[in-house]
Amino acid sequence: MRVIIACAGRTPDDKWGDHLGVPKHLAPVGGEPLLHRTVRQAQGYTDEVLITAPADDPRYVVDGARTVHPGPAPSEYAGSRTWWSLWRRTVLLLGDVYFTDDAIDTVMRTAAAEYRVFGRYGPSRVTGTRYGEIFAVSWWRQHHELLDRHLALVHAARAAGTVTRPPGWMLLRSIQGTPLHRHQVRRPPFVDVDDATDDFDCPADYDRHPAVRREVRR
Repeated sequence: MRVIIACAGRTPDDKWGDHLGVPKHLAPVGGEPLLHRTVRQAQGYTDEVLITAPADDPRYVVDGARTVHPGPAPSEYAGSRTWWSLWRRTVLLLGDVYFTDDAIDTVMRTAAAEYRVFGRYGPSRVTGTRYGEIFAVSWWRQHHELLDRHLALVHAARAAGTVTRPPGWMLLRSIQGTPLHRHQVRRPPFVDVDDATDDFDCPADYDRHPAVRREVRR
């Protein structure tokens, strides 16, 4: 499989700011930057690991991974489109997510050759995050046209202001055939990941995470 870790650019509504003096993808966890941890986890399953990153930022160069620079894009999917695998499975990991080893194993070992979304539907019992989150997505070569078609609809709806939620949720709803404004998932394609896996969207997310407080073993 090809694993792409999405770290390209900051969005206008980025809530991380300059917390700790580093981008959220590089926040320290257990003595190493978050991105380095995720690369290390992915390398346990494949030697094809790519990082989409801002241009000319050497902090995103990690041993064992290839760093690419997609430029401005309306979503992580569009930004990584050039590097989707033409022959095998593509796994997109969101770069601001702390993945437990169990969560990475769930993502990497999912055998079905189908579009899958890995996330938490609602609040976290572990981290206290109040909302659902998408952590990773995967698909195969035969799904490229499907994703292109639905991404075009999602990007158009967001550009028009019809919907404002993150593209990952909108893409899932569009492919499910459910309303873009309604928080609803179908299993599959949604796969539940409900442990200490969570994203560092803002400083509060990071500060309260048990891995940062060293309550979760790496």
